[in-house]
Amino acid sequence: MINKVGYACINENLRPRTFKSCRLKSVYNYGIDYLRNVIINNLDLTYDILEWNVENGIYMYRVSSDLMPLVTHPDLLKDFTWRWYEDSEILEKLKKIKTIVEKQKLRISMHPDQYTVLNSKRSEVVKFSIDYLKYHSEILEKISGQDMILHVGGVGGNKIEAIERFINQYQLLDSKIKRYLRIENDDKSFTISDVIDIYHRTGIPIVLDLHHHRCLVDKPLTNNQIDTIKKSWSGLTPKIHISSGKTCNKDRRHHDYITHEDCEIIKKISGKMNVDVMVEAKKKDLAVLEVMKYLKDR
Repeated sequence: MINKVGYACINENLRPRTFKSCRLKSVYNYGIDYLRNVIINNLDLTYDILEWNVENGIYMYRVSSDLMPLVTHPDLLKDFTWRWYEDSEILEKLKKIKTIVEKQKLRISMHPDQYTVLNSKRSEVVKFSIDYLKYHSEILEKISGQDMILHVGGVGGNKIEAIERFINQYQLLDSKIKRYLRIENDDKSFTISDVIDIYHRTGIPIVLDLHHHRCLVDKPLTNNQIDTIKKSWSGLTPKIHISSGKTCNKDRRHHDYITHEDCEIIKKISGKMNVDVMVEAKKKDLAVLEVMKYLKDR
């Protein structure tokens, strides 16, 4: 059964409104209020997107990791006393988001970017990654989010050692980070089998990315793998990702929409376990509406 279907960050229907970014130089030139205004814009837009989603039957959404740009940057922390978690206006807007999330029972996730590499050999990268994961966990806590999706990271020449580094660093994480962390198979290095191995040793819930699996392995999932993925969620609804290749099935680049062939793959998986589906397509909400229509009509 498919419970919820969602998308990530940008809402095409609400354009030209967009999330804003901020350069560190701009903060030094114009002051901390410049950054605050960027953050307030992003929080207001996030709330309006959630309202639009509910009006259109979409109850799953990935909040942008750049919701609050620069707030973990060491230079900003060193040179400015302002902190987002002490700002009453920002906290009030986060509380407003939390209210709609809880009232509408939305499933909210975040996905730290590719520079978040917990298994890096470089200590400074690991420190940055942990600080960034902490930021995500704090946002999720403030808005009643549920999932923080992470890839295993880099191979660094030896996959076994890379997995060991990931597990060792995971064990040292704060419990708040562990509470939200989910691990996803990728399309270049770490297969669903690798992620299942990590789950057995850590208990981290598994996010199955069907397109990544197709690009890297291109073999049907076994019933045992599906059962293990379901078990990893300990009673919560498993979260899966779906995307279609831009030019062909194994093209890692994402298509604007989800093909009917891939919609059928979602249906097949959902026949074996209840799932919430994150659509990763360039057309975002437009693609979700197409997927929902296809699934409803069949």
